[in-house]
Formats: sequence, C-alpha cells, structure tokens
Amino acid sequence: NLQSLDLSQNRLSGEIPPQLGKLTFIARMNFSYNRLEGPIPQGTQIQSQNSSSFAENPGLCGAPLEDTCGGGGGEEEATKEEQDEEHEEKDQVLSWTAAAIAYVPGVVCGLTIAHIVTS
Repeated sequence: NLQSLDLSQNRLSGEIPPQLGKLTFIARMNFSYNRLEGPIPQGTQIQSQNSSSFAENPGLCGAPLEDTCGGGGGEEEATKEEQDEEHEEKDQVLSWTAAAIAYVPGVVCGLTIAHIVTS
C-alpha cells in the first residue's frame, strides 16, 4: 500500500481532488509549495496532516489550516476589485494633480517668453 504521498514543490495548481479525502491508508501527505486553492477535502487522513503539509498554497482553506472556507469567496473578490478601483482612482487623481502642477509653470514660462520676444 501507498503510505506516503509527497507532491510538494511541483507547481501544481487547482484544487486538491476530493477523492484524496477518502483515502484511509496514507500516513503522510505533503502538498506544500504549490499553487493549490480551494477547500482541503474532508477526510480523516488528509485533515490529520500538519498544516505544514499545505504551506505556501495561499489559496487553500479549511482544516488543518487556520483559514476557514467561507461560502463568500465572491466577497473577497469584490473587496479586491474595490481596492483595485480605489488604487486606479488615486492614480488618476495623482496624474491630474501632476498635470495641473506642471501646467501653471508652463503657462508662466510661456507668457514670460512671449513678453520677451514681443518687447
């Protein structure tokens, strides 16, 4: 029987297949340092692993991790989108502020040069 499953550092992405939660004979599993996301499958073997077995997979949630899986994943997405929009608005304001600050000295210099040329 397979007693250890080490899939760490393989650049795996997506969700952990729920069927892995049904395995009863694996003593050790390691999914760390991948790009996995979603809930960790329910099952005594997989949830009895140390949280270090799931390290560096920021999208994972559920036991044994401290991050709980809420049904509100969309809320996090919306919050992120709102933050992105706020950053864009701030960038636009900063751009217009910079343009206004540059405009005034440009007009003053232009008028000064025009006065010198016409005098």
